[in-house]
Amino acid sequence: MRLIAWDTSSRAGALAALEWDEGSREGWQGVKLVSEWTLNVDLTHSERLLWGIHQLLESARWKIQDVDVFGVGVGPGSFTGVRIGVTTARTLAHTLGKPLVRFSSLAALARPAALWLAEQPIVGKKKVVLVAATDACKGELFALYGNARSIMDCIAWAEGDAGGYWKRGVEERVIAPDDLLKVLKRKLSEGGDSGYWLALGEGRQRYPEFWKKLPQDRELRVPLPFANQVQGRMAGLLAWEAYQAGLASDALRVHPRYLRASDAEIKLKAGLLPPGPTRGN
Repeated sequence: MRLIAWDTSSRAGALAALEWDEGSREGWQGVKLVSEWTLNVDLTHSERLLWGIHQLLESARWKIQDVDVFGVGVGPGSFTGVRIGVTTARTLAHTLGKPLVRFSSLAALARPAALWLAEQPIVGKKKVVLVAATDACKGELFALYGNARSIMDCIAWAEGDAGGYWKRGVEERVIAPDDLLKVLKRKLSEGGDSGYWLALGEGRQRYPEFWKKLPQDRELRVPLPFANQVQGRMAGLLAWEAYQAGLASDALRVHPRYLRASDAEIKLKAGLLPPGPTRGN
């Protein structure tokens, strides 16, 4: 089986190509990372995504027709970036008649830290609250937070008629920093005096003063390079997990997960946009 997946929820685009034997019982250890690309350059996703997919396929020596499954990060994140990524995935999968799987962009961002924490003895003894946060503008954050061991198993929310796989107690929402601070302090207090926290993502970098309000002696720092951006291999891994969990669907059933209305939608509902063309004009 061959799968390509990408995430365009932030400035850095991440893509990966995976291959595995469908009859294998080795789990993710039987999956081969064939090719991986990161595009963190001053170009819009509309300018670079199709080029990136072409380069991914070229380096894997595949044709687009060789792909069995497509995967895409559905956000939350940049409205434009998520829309471009999801629209491209829907178009390719639908045109080729292939299944499409979706995954949370924030879960993909959090997964390397969750994998690292799973290997640390402290996690088995202490509560660790893991936070993946990106800048939502307007003084808000897109944030995923919860127990590190629970985040390890999160793939995508179930929405509408689309299935999902998500652990109880893990939240994904748009939230003001002060409100997130209250939530995190409450979660840390549930672990008594022994709870720890770890935060990563653009939101960790954008609001340094905010994070200083949490107990500094209980912060963990993940010793992994490029931990503040989604990695192609993690996008591929979550897409593979989604496929194994039976979350593949018809491409046209996959939609972005924005978490809030766009500026255009808000203005339209408020009657602040000019009327569109009428019939005959």
